[in-house]
Amino acid sequence: MATSAPTAGAAAPELSAQQPRSLWADAMHRLLRNRAAVAGVCVVLIYILIALFAPLLAPKNPVEQTARNSLRPPVWVTDNPNRMPNPANLLGTDSNGRDILSRLIFGTRVSLIVGVVPQLIILGLGVTVGLVSGFNGGWIDNLLMRITEIVAAFPDLLFIITLTVAFRDTLFGKALGGLLLIFTALAAVSWTGMARLVRGQVLSLKEKEFVEAARALGIPTGQILARHILPNTMAPIIVSVSFSIPGLIISEAILTFLGVGMRPSVDLANPLPTSLGQMMQEGFSNLSSGPWMLLFPVAMISSLVLAFTFVGDGLRDALDPRDREG
Repeated sequence: MATSAPTAGAAAPELSAQQPRSLWADAMHRLLRNRAAVAGVCVVLIYILIALFAPLLAPKNPVEQTARNSLRPPVWVTDNPNRMPNPANLLGTDSNGRDILSRLIFGTRVSLIVGVVPQLIILGLGVTVGLVSGFNGGWIDNLLMRITEIVAAFPDLLFIITLTVAFRDTLFGKALGGLLLIFTALAAVSWTGMARLVRGQVLSLKEKEFVEAARALGIPTGQILARHILPNTMAPIIVSVSFSIPGLIISEAILTFLGVGMRPSVDLANPLPTSLGQMMQEGFSNLSSGPWMLLFPVAMISSLVLAFTFVGDGLRDALDPRDREG
């Protein structure tokens, strides 16, 4: 018994079925459905805009001192008739008469720089070591992993303090108020985790069929790493970076709070070296007379770190292939 061929109209619904989203499109869709992650992204973007336009947003020079205007409370604190707020300083002033709002704005710039620049060094070093170690194996893998384990064996904070104290008085240690030294010290102890992460991904990917096919076709090793393996490790790398940035910000604040981080700046023409960690240190010293000096920088760092943490959680859930929608 002959059967009739399917008509074009009957086949059309099957051909027009919704195409599955790619990994990145699906991840973006899932990320946008995570309210905490979206809120974190919005907060991070606001801080980035504040950092980029700090000279325009700051009402005053953050390092300009006015002794007669010292320890002024925020404008809404009027319970002390002996120390009334100055309307020109919305968030009050510190013990040296510097405007706290302006210092917070420039401190946000420094915190983001400390979170991003060392991370670029960590990516360059950690990803390179992980790729080379995992793909080559053998004695190269053993050598690179032993070096990684030796560096990772040192307590992070103790190692950073040792480096900053040892080179603090050198020309390199004084550059940009100590920022370059902090970048180097933070990156020197933080690249090991990235190297291990990438190595683990490479070990699982290099035996896949598409990598074996690329080898069989005679594609150079560099192209295999750059075009086939590295793109497939981007998801865990992105998640790791989103969690690493707040850790770097906190580390800089701790170092400066302990007195081995950034140096105070009095350069009116270039007021970049104003750190939230410096403000925390100064606020703690004046806690009884000006608690707002400690409250505001702590709130800024806490909200920034919390925002990055929300973003990291959202990216981890969005990029998890085991949790994709069918």
